[in-house]
Amino acid sequence: MSKKQALPFIRRHTFHFLEQAREVQPVYLSMDVDASAIKQSRATYKQANLSVSYISYVIVAISKAIERFPEVNTSVYGKWFPKHISYDQIYAKFTIDKRVGEQRIVVSSVIPNSNELSIHMIQEHIDRMKQATFQEGKAFESVRKLQSLPVWLGGIIYRQILKNAKKRLETQGSFTVTSLGHLPVQQFFPITSNTTCFGVGAITDKPIVKDGSIVVTPILPLNMTFDHRAIDGAVAAEFLHEVKTILEHWGNQQWQDDQKSLSMMSL
Repeated sequence: MSKKQALPFIRRHTFHFLEQAREVQPVYLSMDVDASAIKQSRATYKQANLSVSYISYVIVAISKAIERFPEVNTSVYGKWFPKHISYDQIYAKFTIDKRVGEQRIVVSSVIPNSNELSIHMIQEHIDRMKQATFQEGKAFESVRKLQSLPVWLGGIIYRQILKNAKKRLETQGSFTVTSLGHLPVQQFFPITSNTTCFGVGAITDKPIVKDGSIVVTPILPLNMTFDHRAIDGAVAAEFLHEVKTILEHWGNQQWQDDQKSLSMMSL
């Protein structure tokens, strides 16, 4: 028998996010990334007993690309009196799947100044958020408060928070990364409330042509949703291509920088 009830508390933060995201005018781009270099880098970390997820690589690459495309580090909001914000810091936002009782929800976390951090530091932040429980984790306290409010009041507060440039950056980030790579999903384009949001699919081996020969290569599908109010297609495509280039030409410099940061942390 059908049952109608008020929107459950654990769905209310997603409801507010989607209501705000309705302002965005999305356009979708996708590129395949040769993941050979980052797979080799992961193997190097594994030999040092360090586990680094592909999401960390993507976050680092996007953060570095934004340094070269600062016009992407912006946000537009409002319909009748639209505002444009240019950020002077780069904050990375990523999503996490959490279980609350018998149900699963998606929450997010933001990494401040992600362009200044080593990949190991970014991975540490991701690991902390994954290990934290939603019901008790301090990092999710603001989400729990938002869920506890009546929907109408939560919506008002959520909109007011996003009108403040600093709070908007702290909650929405400069960009968002979300992944379904644990399943054989290739293409998906997430909804965004900031200028760019990246959907990361599963890495699969595919035959591609290199130097006139067909070779099997690990391919990472990288999908991007961008807000056309903030940037145009040419800039968005060049920006996405820069992210792809950084990932495909991942060298030893990141590893060397990470070893320096680990050495300093151990002092």
